[in-house]
Amino acid sequence: MLPQLTTPIYDLTLPSNGKEIRVRPFLVKEEKLLLMAAQSKDTVDIINATKQVISNCILDEGVSINDMPFFDVDYLFLTLRAKSISENIDINFSCNNIFEGKKCGAIFPVTLDISKSSITKNENIKDEIWLSEKFGIKMKYPKYSEMKKIVSDESQLDKRIRIIQACIDYMFDDKQTYPSKEMSKEDMDKFIDELTTSQLDKLGNWVDALPELEIKVQKQCPTCGFNHNISYKEFTSFFF
Repeated sequence: MLPQLTTPIYDLTLPSNGKEIRVRPFLVKEEKLLLMAAQSKDTVDIINATKQVISNCILDEGVSINDMPFFDVDYLFLTLRAKSISENIDINFSCNNIFEGKKCGAIFPVTLDISKSSITKNENIKDEIWLSEKFGIKMKYPKYSEMKKIVSDESQLDKRIRIIQACIDYMFDDKQTYPSKEMSKEDMDKFIDELTTSQLDKLGNWVDALPELEIKVQKQCPTCGFNHNISYKEFTSFFF
């Protein structure tokens, strides 16, 4: 019989609703699963592996990452990575300070403590958006899979529209509501295409205010001496 090992347990608070859950670190079997998914370079495999690993590490019954907004899942993954592998990740930062009449351009290492990651939220943004006097849209936070399937090589407009569509919970007028989950992709595309630019901008303001995972760090450029207040938000490469 194999000896019983004690796995540490941590309490984490979900950024979206303040709910506290219990988690454990990644195990070797989960790191293998992530590595296999990363090697496949398939977006669906990577999404599914990430969700499976996080689900494995959540110890409380009735907690499903399929019901969580994307930033909760990002926060859980990054925090679990810190607990399981390392709290520190080194990145290269480029100094854009103007020094002696030109951009410094020095590239130097910065250590990020991912255990200090936080979610920035705009508490003043309203999830009910009126597009006319009698027609409005109820917005929601998109799910993890919806956000991760939006690929980086799409145009900025196409990405923006896809995120807007993922954020639409339902439409409503003075007679009834129209849930987005009951609409086909073709109908949703047609709806977006028939919006005015100002109406699309109203929905885009919601997207611009979506919560973001962020790490803040201060670092002095070794070349020009400028003190940078760095706000780092690009975490995709950390996940594998």
